[in-house]
Amino acid sequence: MNTPVLVQTVVISAMVGWSALFAARRFLPVASRRAQAKLADAFDRRPFPAWLRAAAQRVQPRATSGGRCGDGCSSCGGCATEPPKRVVEAQPLTFRSRGGG
Repeated sequence: MNTPVLVQTVVISAMVGWSALFAARRFLPVASRRAQAKLADAFDRRPFPAWLRAAAQRVQPRATSGGRCGDGCSSCGGCATEPPKRVVEAQPLTFRSRGGG
């Protein structure tokens, strides 16, 4: 395998991986936060070097208090408490001729 093909493969793989992580964080926030916490806990153990444990503590997600609207947690029930929308009565559809022949 020659060098340009190898560089191209590495760059494209990095872009696809970053895009997949971005999409997971955007569309699956709770699941990605759990996976990040499990990965950080796995490396925050005694047999690993100190620099790796420090990095694991830095990427450990912060605890959220209640979450925000739209993050998919559904723990507070706040997303389901929208004010009722005003009901618009159905209006009949009327057709009028243009007056031509």
